Amino acid sequence: MSAVDKAVNYSVVFMGEIVTGFNKAQVLKNLSNITRLSNEDIEKKFFNKAAGRVVIKKTSNLDKARKYHGKFSRAGMAVGIQMDFEDIE
Repeated sequence: MSAVDKAVNYSVVFMGEIVTGFNKAQVLKNLSNITRLSNEDIEKKFFNKAAGRVVIKKTSNLDKARKYHGKFSRAGMAVGIQMDFEDIE
């Protein structure tokens, strides 16, 4: 199987850490503005994970992944972009 037989997806991933210079209250407020979720829902979705890793967005478009990465980084979350490869059948 060659590289052409693989589809690439990008996952914007929150690693469970808050960026230096932010506190949790600021991040919750910022996430509330971005996601329109309540603080309780934000706590459940992002901060209540035993593994600490949360996939925020999965897309096949790198520019879209970068847009989400920037948005959540500015909110105070330590996020990264992970490449996932899937076999094309």
